[in-house]
Amino acid sequence: MDQESLQEYRRAVQAETLQELLNAQTDGSTIALPESVKVYDLEKYMEERRRFRGSMCTPLISEFVEFTRVTVDELINSEVYVPENFPCFVNPEEMAAQAFFNLGDLDTPGHGDHQALIMLNKTSAFKELLKINESKFSQRQLAEWMEDHVEYLQAETSGGVVLSMPQAVAAIRRITIGSIAEATSEQTTFGNKRSSMAEIEARNQDQLPAFLTFKCEPYQGLDERVFRVRLAVITGEEPKISTRIVRLETQQEEMAREFEEKLRTGFEDSPVKTYVGTFSP
Repeated sequence: MDQESLQEYRRAVQAETLQELLNAQTDGSTIALPESVKVYDLEKYMEERRRFRGSMCTPLISEFVEFTRVTVDELINSEVYVPENFPCFVNPEEMAAQAFFNLGDLDTPGHGDHQALIMLNKTSAFKELLKINESKFSQRQLAEWMEDHVEYLQAETSGGVVLSMPQAVAAIRRITIGSIAEATSEQTTFGNKRSSMAEIEARNQDQLPAFLTFKCEPYQGLDERVFRVRLAVITGEEPKISTRIVRLETQQEEMAREFEEKLRTGFEDSPVKTYVGTFSP
């Protein structure tokens, strides 16, 4: 027996031994093949697929719930194996959820490749609101932004007085900076020195809007919410106005809980069970 034939014999023995080990560990569902062997899936050439599966994705809660319930009902009425419940994993941080139709259970595990996905979309109004968070604007920029989104806005002063939007916009445009200066001078034979102190403030602060109330639907399918935006004047040669959404993190947590609750309510009296978290089959 030459060297090449001996190597082929060794490969055959090794493959046989490995296959026996795989059969013992995987109940015969795994096979050992040489590297040169390619495996092709001919399902795409068949008239019908071996089994039904796919992924549905939508940004709408109503469509996600309806599709999931209808699919579960069809599976229950079919002849395929049906587990006691169908899991739906809710990811509050991403405002997303994933329902599995063939994940199976511990006794009869499935492939987990038949599923429905939902990822909520921010509304255009909410996107515009988030753009101004932790930002600084010139008078003109903020006034124009307020005019562009007047249908969502209400303004009030630091004293709680509600301003009409034309009043609030005009007040932003009219911000003026005043200064009170105190200077001292000392002269000597060989020189002089001068020091000064200046107090700079925005005039007519009691007439300026200190808060903007922005009311909108943040995500498609969620209820309208009210967001408060704090305004602060930054003095300088040209005044700037800073904007910050008050307690934004708290609002985001509340929206996540609302999303989760809407899914739980939508799947009441159905085999779909919701969990908070993610799952990778």
